[in-house]
Amino acid sequence: MPKNNNPILNATDFKKYKKKDIPKLNYAMVHSRFGMPDGVSIVMKQIESVMTNELSIPKENIFYLVGKSGKKDKNVIENKMLFDSTSLNKLLQKNYKIGFGGIISERLERAICQTQNIIKDFIEKKNIDVIIAHNTCHPVNFVLSIALSRYYRDSILQNKKTPKYLLWWHDSHLEREHFLYPAKDVERYLIQGIPGPYLEYIFFINSMQFKDADKYFDKLELTRPGFHDLISRNNDVIYNTTETFIESYKDISSDKLSDRVEKFIFDYGLQDYLRERGATLKSTIFCLQHTRLVDRKRIDFALKYVFELLSVINKRKKEEGQKSIYFLISGNDAKDGTKAKVKRTYKKLCKEYKTDKVFLDFAEEHYKKTDIMFEEYPRIFAKLGGFATYFSEIEGFGNNLLEVLASGLIPVLYTYPVFVSDIQKYGFKTVALDKFEIKQDSIKEMIELLNSTRKRKIWVTRNLEILREHFAHEIIALKLGRGIIRRRMHL
Repeated sequence: MPKNNNPILNATDFKKYKKKDIPKLNYAMVHSRFGMPDGVSIVMKQIESVMTNELSIPKENIFYLVGKSGKKDKNVIENKMLFDSTSLNKLLQKNYKIGFGGIISERLERAICQTQNIIKDFIEKKNIDVIIAHNTCHPVNFVLSIALSRYYRDSILQNKKTPKYLLWWHDSHLEREHFLYPAKDVERYLIQGIPGPYLEYIFFINSMQFKDADKYFDKLELTRPGFHDLISRNNDVIYNTTETFIESYKDISSDKLSDRVEKFIFDYGLQDYLRERGATLKSTIFCLQHTRLVDRKRIDFALKYVFELLSVINKRKKEEGQKSIYFLISGNDAKDGTKAKVKRTYKKLCKEYKTDKVFLDFAEEHYKKTDIMFEEYPRIFAKLGGFATYFSEIEGFGNNLLEVLASGLIPVLYTYPVFVSDIQKYGFKTVALDKFEIKQDSIKEMIELLNSTRKRKIWVTRNLEILREHFAHEIIALKLGRGIIRRRMHL
């Protein structure tokens, strides 16, 4: 095939993998991080499970190229150049709206070149046939995204075969307010490779994303004629999925989870912690914020809800003894200033409500003291008869929300846009707010839920049924397989 500066050629010119080829191919998942308590890492683990269990792909055929990994394995290759929290990536985000200028641009180009070589060497050494790239449509992965796009550009110009480029579109610069107004030089980079014109199939995680992406594809069409038409036919929506972490409500009411609950209480020193604050396990309500510390998760509002809830409960229970609430944030700090903001909000609310009976704790401050995994906390809090808060103002879908529901824990949540468009229709049993306003009917409903084992059982049972019917991992297998075997768009 002759060299061609335009990668969008007649799609029939390129090899199409067959269904029988799927188990024989070598795959690479590419992202800035893996094996951590964030939504993308969770999805990456789910995809690997589906690939091995549903598509019969040997585990040794699945490789990872990431910036940083919480999981150590011979098939996981780490290189800090791909990490999203390097000083350069942070500088690029800071200057996103004003432009990079000479010195920053020079640093960026050197980093792109170095990362492109890392990607090229990895692909050649591992003989990769298919790349599943995560969030190369998001500027937090700026260097990685551009480097991957340039690898394809240069390989195609040299008439070299490349791995098929599948993109898992979790979030993008089209969906976050901070990234809507790039400087002109930044805009050129976005068109060039965030994600650029070399992707061949997209998996969106909600039904709203294509509409925003379509505007971006129009811009790519100006330089790559034919791209828009092809990518419009080469995409699918794969909602976040989950296994159910309990079989039924009986797992919560039985002794099945008791060992892990006792370990949580022991490792966190909760008996002494509560006693020092004039509380006991029996008098304490357990509330879980099962997310990372990120501003858009609106943990500040979750705290306000918790303080109001406790205030109402204790007004009703003056003669029965005062209750306390233990509020745990299970994820790590995203280093965006949220943790400091949460602490300030907490202190302010303690004064406003004139109480010291809401206890704020951070799981990351206990990581070295316990082997309890991030995904275990919802089950533990369900066993303790607690609830969860999930007031994210915006989400790509809601992986952590599904984890909470799949663990038998009932959340109080804000109905963010994707929840309304893609999740609400399934009828999950939750306490829901459509505004960031604390209404007494939601407080009343939560109190009823905390006081009624029967109501919790009915709600948990229904949520598990919905998850098994509509959010099982098997859905990924069907759509991922289709993306792999769809005819290629370039070499």
